[in-house]
Amino acid sequence: MPSANQKTKKQLRGKFHKPLAKKKSYSLLLFFIIVISFIVYLPVFNNGFVNLDDNVYVQENPLIRSINLSDIFSQYQQGNYHPLTILLYAIQFRLFGLNPAGYHAVDLVFHLLNVILVFYVVLFLGNKQAVALMAALLFGIHPLHTESVAWASELKDLLYSFFFLASWLCYLIYQKGFKRKFYFCCLLFFILSLLSKGMAVSLPVVFLLTDYFKGRKLSGKAWLEKLPFFALSVIFGIVAILAQKSSGSIQDFDVYPLPQRIVFACYDFITYLVKLVVPGHLSAFYPYPLKSGPGIPGSFYVYPFVFLALIVLVIYSLRFTRKIVFGILFFAITVFLVLQLLPVGGALMADRYTYIPSIGIFYLLAEGIYWLWMKKPSLKYPVAILVGIAVIFYSVRTYQRTRVWKSGMELWNNVIKEDQTVALAYNNRAALFLDQDLLKEALDDFNKAIQLRPRYSEAYVNRAAVFARQNKYSEAMSDYDKAIELQPAFPKAYNNRGMLQLGLQKFDGALKDFNKAIELKPDFAVAYNNRGNLFLDENKYEEAMRDYNKSIELDADHVQAYNGLGVLLMRQNKNDAALAEFNKAIDRNPSYGEAYCNRAIANYNSGRKQAACSDLQQSMQLGFGQAKTLADQWCR
Repeated sequence: MPSANQKTKKQLRGKFHKPLAKKKSYSLLLFFIIVISFIVYLPVFNNGFVNLDDNVYVQENPLIRSINLSDIFSQYQQGNYHPLTILLYAIQFRLFGLNPAGYHAVDLVFHLLNVILVFYVVLFLGNKQAVALMAALLFGIHPLHTESVAWASELKDLLYSFFFLASWLCYLIYQKGFKRKFYFCCLLFFILSLLSKGMAVSLPVVFLLTDYFKGRKLSGKAWLEKLPFFALSVIFGIVAILAQKSSGSIQDFDVYPLPQRIVFACYDFITYLVKLVVPGHLSAFYPYPLKSGPGIPGSFYVYPFVFLALIVLVIYSLRFTRKIVFGILFFAITVFLVLQLLPVGGALMADRYTYIPSIGIFYLLAEGIYWLWMKKPSLKYPVAILVGIAVIFYSVRTYQRTRVWKSGMELWNNVIKEDQTVALAYNNRAALFLDQDLLKEALDDFNKAIQLRPRYSEAYVNRAAVFARQNKYSEAMSDYDKAIELQPAFPKAYNNRGMLQLGLQKFDGALKDFNKAIELKPDFAVAYNNRGNLFLDENKYEEAMRDYNKSIELDADHVQAYNGLGVLLMRQNKNDAALAEFNKAIDRNPSYGEAYCNRAIANYNSGRKQAACSDLQQSMQLGFGQAKTLADQWCR
């Protein structure tokens, strides 16, 4: 005779399998949703990297140049602790190098996997395939998710969401009465989610909400099984705060005191809800309002009252259903940490913060559509038309929005189009102008950034680079001094000021600046290389070699260090060894004109005149001016 417990499990399994009776027909529809979601994000394959964190996460990140687990799991990155994300970047770098298409393809794959997980999570929550399909469709095509999918630096969002949803799904299966292995899988996926991004700490509260929604009594056992999850959340929450503090990302409450931050939190909450229904005026950066005094614009004070009204409506809905409470509370629980009550970063809100929270709202919308379809036959056609229009609108908007992330210039032009008060947008667009040697445009944008944000140390450093190229050395030095005054622990400012002083033959000042930059950032490969150049100019070959090697140790693709090491070896008449270093530089950057010119000198010194002339020709084609002088002398 089977035990009572076995009978209960059989009954639960019967209920569990019942909604999957039409699995084949709904599998086809789920596949169709995946195809639509793939199509709306097709432009990502033409997108490149953008100068918004992509440089520090991928293009210039020494941590991903090798798969060193000790370094990856022991270091913060951009004020975050997400070693699993960095490990995946390292694997991608091994596979794709710096080809952005590979990174975007991986991001899209994870988004599509998350669409599938959303379908199954919602299915297990409510046992309605139609509701699960609609929620998955909205999740897959919604424009607010474009930032998470089309931005290479947001792999962490997609990865933590994948494990977050997998953990939640295992919890739902375990709750149905299945084997305890699902509980341990749930715990494992939760740990992986935490290692991908700290936002996963909200999951244990989601489990409690799930228990409430499913009518499970919060017994001692229910609390005990969640104890490991809450313990991990506390640990990783503390780590996340320490990581943010290490990068200086946590703002001082003096900028916006707590009462104003509560107002901002209400504004964010309501605005996110509105954008999830009507996704208008999307941007890669939403700034805090400009302050002309101690107060903030009066329009913001409307939102706390709207928020209170929403709470009243949600409580009133309990007379009829738990679904509204569940959807809104899920949204609130998962978005709470990014409502800027704890001021992190310089943005008031961000589209990417809705990636997981949106599931609660999409579930509600799907349940609402299902209820109208089943309970209001007269509204079937209007509902179908409205849903069709929404799907087309969301799909087209997402397709268009994905193209905005094609390049940094496209992105910042769009941000400025939406809001002309974003100092970051002007600074980052100016940096792109500077890369193209459009000095007037760059200077105009840097001036605008500083006008909007007078204490913007990064903009001062960047504007100094423009002045230096214009040979306005006094103005450049003044901007570097200002940046360091505003941010005394700013390694880039010291390094760049050191470069300026090196160019002006102020060796003592340059050495002090390079030393300070390295003191502040011991893994600053560029500063080691620049100090190596200083030592080379002073004929201190032993010190120069040590710094060049250290720079290469920190960044194996630092071509300037290979080039500098080659020049050093040439001065020691070690031309063959120098050639090897120039080859390494050229292999890593075939467009490095200076390395071709230096290799030409090494070849000429070794009697290989034909090879030298070939290198000089290549160097001239790449725009390195000094090569022509040598070619005129050697290659007539």
